[in-house]
Amino acid sequence: MTTLAAQTERVACPYCASTIANPVRQSADIVECLECGTVYLRTRLRPEVLYALYQNYAHEGSHMRLPKTRQEIEQSGLRREEFVRLVLEFIEPGGIWLDIGCGWGAMLDHVRSLGFTPRGIELTRDCVDFAAMVLGIPVSNIDFVQSRIEPSSCTVISMVHTLEHLTNPSEALRKVHATLTDNGIFCGIVPNFDSLCSELLLEGWAWLDPQYHYVHYTPTTLSKHLRNAGFVIKHLSTATGDYGEDIVLNYLRSVMPSLPGQLSYRQLLRAVEEDGRGEEIRFVAQKV
Repeated sequence: MTTLAAQTERVACPYCASTIANPVRQSADIVECLECGTVYLRTRLRPEVLYALYQNYAHEGSHMRLPKTRQEIEQSGLRREEFVRLVLEFIEPGGIWLDIGCGWGAMLDHVRSLGFTPRGIELTRDCVDFAAMVLGIPVSNIDFVQSRIEPSSCTVISMVHTLEHLTNPSEALRKVHATLTDNGIFCGIVPNFDSLCSELLLEGWAWLDPQYHYVHYTPTTLSKHLRNAGFVIKHLSTATGDYGEDIVLNYLRSVMPSLPGQLSYRQLLRAVEEDGRGEEIRFVAQKV
């Protein structure tokens, strides 16, 4: 039987390689780097162990479960139509859109209908097979950093709830930059460690997910890492997103049973998001 120690590794900061860090959560070895401010999982599953766990992502009960009909495909929230509209404020359709962590290809199926050539990278083999055989989208079952994708070949590269899973994010960002065409777009969504619910719930925050989330971003640290990789940030905002608005509203009501004046809880939620405290960070950055 494989021991837990054999399944895990202890790492330095994945962005600056410093080993000087302070704990910020108790349910796992989640620390903040004292050199660059990055919050990361210091003791984490080895990549091969994580890869094996990802094979369950397409099963029933998972948010990534495979759709059974074309109607399910076309109505899936994983198409990220609102997010794609945001990206299209900064670039015209055309060229290759590479989605890293593409799941079964929902968003790629959508951007193909808009005029992009879809390509994907995904570690869950069942999702790779579905994208290729059902949707006809080429998807590779390989780590992005290890892939042989051509430099300056993609118009858009996206990572929607993927960047926080990467074991080598700094190297991945450099490769994203190299893979994009001039003025190409890198876009994505990550959980916001600075969110209101993260502060209130601590160990119970749903996005903490210490088995899978290797880096926890804030608007400040994400902005810094994007700029250091050579990007200009065109858009960065926070929103409730996948967490579900009603859940967050209930938390607000629990900590603030009454509100001043005519302020509603939904207005308060919008103010929280505008203040950078929403549950997820949405970003669009451009290669320069």
